[in-house]
Amino acid sequence: MPKHKSEKWLSVIRSPEYKEKMRKISLKNGNKPPVRWGNKDNLGRKHTEEWKEEKRRFNKEHNIKPPKMLGKDNVNWKGGITSENEKIRKSIEFRLWRESVFVRDDWTCRNCLKRGGKLQAHHILPFAKFPELRFAINNGITLCKECHKKTNSYLKGA
Repeated sequence: MPKHKSEKWLSVIRSPEYKEKMRKISLKNGNKPPVRWGNKDNLGRKHTEEWKEEKRRFNKEHNIKPPKMLGKDNVNWKGGITSENEKIRKSIEFRLWRESVFVRDDWTCRNCLKRGGKLQAHHILPFAKFPELRFAINNGITLCKECHKKTNSYLKGA
């Protein structure tokens, strides 16, 4: 049973003749087909090479260049405010260090011996106090999120 009267109207099967008749009446009354039907006159058409060349010439004459997306040329550039800590933690070296610690520990928490789940690589000697040991694999240990929260240096920046 339809919940709304419009659902009942939609569920009725109509013949192609009836649909064509209603379409003609609708067009005769000045109604345009819905946008979802698409523009059948322009279907499958591509820009011509002449149009593309004209567009290139116009851009060159009016000095219109595609926007640059990286660094100072980006519209969201705020003067290089990313901290050193954030740059290091997003670096490839840090990701490789983290992955190496997980592989060495066989993807198992070294505290509770739970395998898999939400694992985190923990620095035994703090990241901030020992910059020379940041990427030393021997300075890392695999911990699950719960065990990592129990460590003294968790989220302290020490």
